[in-house]
Amino acid sequence: MTNMRESSQKSSEEPQTRIPKRRRGRDRVAVLLEAAAKIFVQKGYDAATMTEIAAEAHSSIGSLYQFFPTKALLAEALHIDRLERLKAVLQDVAEKSGGRSAADSGEAIFDKLGAFIKEFPEYPVLATRRDVPKDRKMRSRAELKELISAILRRAEPPITDDVVLMSAIVLELLRIAVVAANEPEAASDRRLVRELRLMLRKRLEEAAAAKA
Repeated sequence: MTNMRESSQKSSEEPQTRIPKRRRGRDRVAVLLEAAAKIFVQKGYDAATMTEIAAEAHSSIGSLYQFFPTKALLAEALHIDRLERLKAVLQDVAEKSGGRSAADSGEAIFDKLGAFIKEFPEYPVLATRRDVPKDRKMRSRAELKELISAILRRAEPPITDDVVLMSAIVLELLRIAVVAANEPEAASDRRLVRELRLMLRKRLEEAAAAKA
């Protein structure tokens, strides 16, 4: 019983992100998040400091800590925002994938991911950090796989029998592409992503042929 009370007390004392209710506060949080995105790209997640982020946002360090008590909480809030944007991108692909082959849909996913990373270069930094909460990571992976499954089900011919496996393969190849985008040598060598795209196309063509 003592251990349970101590665990509960410790959990309640853990720092939490403050969610502002007023528009002024929400606008301030948006500025802080964009400043964090810029610093994470410039310095990397581990090397970035809250002081640098506050300075980039033209904010006091106290104001930053008021909303985000730790760098991990700040990164997680930014990561969730970018994930929501990425899910919206995949949802758009799903809505437009009717009539496409599965292989062409896979190409579209890679095209959109490339454009997304170009627009939000901090995403690979956030996705490859070591302190991503495991429960949120599992939940996000499940949501992304379901969106990919929706794309494959709408392909012509649709992939249905192996859709769970194929969506997992697509997501894993996308994960490798994201990791590569955070590695200077891999990012400058486009052959890796090109090979990943070819691997995906071949596998999706095989799945479609088996369906036929």
